[in-house]
Amino acid sequence: MKKKLNTIAMSMLLAPALFASSNLSSALKNGTTAGQVRYYYMNEDNAPGLKDYFGSTIGGHLKYQTGSFYNFRAGIAFYTSSFINTNVNSQNTEPKAGNKNSRYVIGLVDATNPDNHRVTNIGELYLHYKYKKTNITIGRMKLKTPFMNPEDGRMIPTLEQGIWISSDIVHNFNFKLGYINAFWNRSTPGWKSVENSIGYGYAQGLEPLSSKTKGNYHGHISSNGLYIGAIQYNGIKNIKLQAWNYYAQNLFNLSYFQGNVHKRIDAYQVLAGLQYVYEKAVGNGGNSNPALSYMRKKETSQTYGGKVGVGYKHTILTFAYTHTTDAGRFMFPRAWGKEALFTFQKRERSEGSGGTRAWLVTLAQNFKSLGINGLKVKIGFGEYFKPNAANHILNKYAMPSYAQSNIDIHYNFRGAFKGLTAEYIFARKYALADTNNPKFIFRKVNIDVNNFILNYNF
Repeated sequence: MKKKLNTIAMSMLLAPALFASSNLSSALKNGTTAGQVRYYYMNEDNAPGLKDYFGSTIGGHLKYQTGSFYNFRAGIAFYTSSFINTNVNSQNTEPKAGNKNSRYVIGLVDATNPDNHRVTNIGELYLHYKYKKTNITIGRMKLKTPFMNPEDGRMIPTLEQGIWISSDIVHNFNFKLGYINAFWNRSTPGWKSVENSIGYGYAQGLEPLSSKTKGNYHGHISSNGLYIGAIQYNGIKNIKLQAWNYYAQNLFNLSYFQGNVHKRIDAYQVLAGLQYVYEKAVGNGGNSNPALSYMRKKETSQTYGGKVGVGYKHTILTFAYTHTTDAGRFMFPRAWGKEALFTFQKRERSEGSGGTRAWLVTLAQNFKSLGINGLKVKIGFGEYFKPNAANHILNKYAMPSYAQSNIDIHYNFRGAFKGLTAEYIFARKYALADTNNPKFIFRKVNIDVNNFILNYNF
């Protein structure tokens, strides 16, 4: 696998030589440079008697892309993140919860090593070709799909390596095809093959065969890569339909369907959506030894979701509901992206659980209509009901049922500070079920997470 990754990377570096001509110089001169400088402060305020964590970081990325040369472009981007100040280290753990470390703050740099306070790597290195309405990219890139995405809620996003094709060649349709053979997981120091990226930098939860055994699939599963296909249809006014399929060879197959309606009537707007997720294990789930597999052999799961909303001018009120049946756990590697479920809120996920029900109410306000350009606020409150935290078969991460409230304030500066954005995110989670076990509380519930982010994009 390592040889395959190096071959793709080297092909990107050598690609310009394949097209050498007198016009190559102008393609390089007409290239564009862009990037972002990012400052991030975060703190985890855990329940009384349990350790708290804080950290401030500086970083960002710098990207160069050539001009077009016979419809080809090449690009490269460096990403970096460094702690300025933090109390995250290998010695500052919580003994009441099995000596666990920070869950959130540690992810600003390197979740795999609390003593590593700086990460720098090549995040994008690609060759792009465009022919009419079809785009093909090969190499390292940043992709955004419903379940595989940048999950850009820390310093460095999740990035992918492989081949990606997107085409609008058929009117009202968009087709996507992709093969991914490596990831740079968010909150980790470097690239890993698909099989080794799963569980890398993220908790592996409990082994479903034993309530006392931690998951141990990282480094023990095999897969030749992730294959993705999608169809999106926009041929009906105010309606968007999409279907996605994620096939991780020897691991799982996840199919996702979603339909949305969004209609404006003068200053009013109404919206609605339905989604369905079906998943099943593929092969032996990664390993013939069930104790080392990612999914149980023949395990399946089904998730249903819906949402409705109404709005007036720049105010939108939305209600969403999600249900995962008790047939099995909804699973998708957290290392590859955040989930597309309607009840998703920043700082927590539903992945890893079966037999769950959740509802969420959100109120979003753009203050443009009130004369404050650039200011947006979103408030959310939801309840997430899960099987008992000790139910290792359906509750992979031993997560109690909880309620969560979020406040997200986003401001785009203008004038002399154009390009600068500020964001404050506050998330509060508290248990809905009585529990006195610190292992079920620490980093999970009865916790406040504060985030302050400054981005300067150029």
